[in-house]
Amino acid sequence: MVKLAKMLLPVALLVILGIDWATGYAIAGYVMHHGVSPNGYAFWQSVGPFCCLLIIQLFRRDVSLAKCGFKYALGCGLFGIAIPNLMIYYVALHLDSGILTILANIAPIFTYSLALLFHQEKFNKFRLLFVIFGVIGVLILVTPIKINLYLGLHNNWLYFSLIIPLCYAFCTVFVSRFKPNTGNVLNYSLWMLLISALVISPITLYSHQFYPLRLDDFNSLLILIEILISALGYVLLFVIIQMKGPVFFTLVNAVAAISGVLYARIVFNQTITVVAYWAILLIIIAILGLGIAHKSLKIKVKH
Repeated sequence: MVKLAKMLLPVALLVILGIDWATGYAIAGYVMHHGVSPNGYAFWQSVGPFCCLLIIQLFRRDVSLAKCGFKYALGCGLFGIAIPNLMIYYVALHLDSGILTILANIAPIFTYSLALLFHQEKFNKFRLLFVIFGVIGVLILVTPIKINLYLGLHNNWLYFSLIIPLCYAFCTVFVSRFKPNTGNVLNYSLWMLLISALVISPITLYSHQFYPLRLDDFNSLLILIEILISALGYVLLFVIIQMKGPVFFTLVNAVAAISGVLYARIVFNQTITVVAYWAILLIIIAILGLGIAHKSLKIKVKH
């Protein structure tokens, strides 16, 4: 029973984080269509969770970070939040949103390759197969049925935008590979968000896109909710990667995609197609398969 609980805990945390991300996507989509600029939203997405974790760490009297920990947080903040988030906003001006969504969800392929390169994974054909299952499942969910096959291959922004999934992939591998011996997940999250806030804040203020929070404003209420779930999400990022590694973690995009489909069914009463059910099944197989394959891989290494 205990072994089963230990095996299911990472899956449960991944599901929680996936729902967390899907909720964040829904909130971002709503507020940006109701008067909040991308930079204004990005500002609160970094500064807000930072303030939440700072309060917690001040109560715990644990805000200091060693030099190696600061370098670690710097890498996480730049590659995990600041660079990809800013790039999404600027690349979105030159590419179709559907193409951008697909590109953002191919990160697991990059992650597996980088994990092999940085010796965070040993090549395993079954794990590679499960990664492919997960990517196919996500692409089925995020790609419209009637898709324009003309992707604009002559558009240099298409190739430039590949930096986005590459950044996400590098961040997850970086979190696993370069984790210092000092510090804890709360501290890493706190300092990662500080780095991101220091990068995004000047850009937001310079572009005059700051969005002030008000008590009588529905957008402000949603942003406050996003701040709380983001604070939780950034902590879970480190916890899940510590438990199961970077490749397993990247399937959080798959859980978020499923959550988005379920939101559409429950909130907007949209019909889930048979193809979507098959995609969800592929994703579930990928998540459970990667978890089991990770465990068997660890057993082989011990022997």
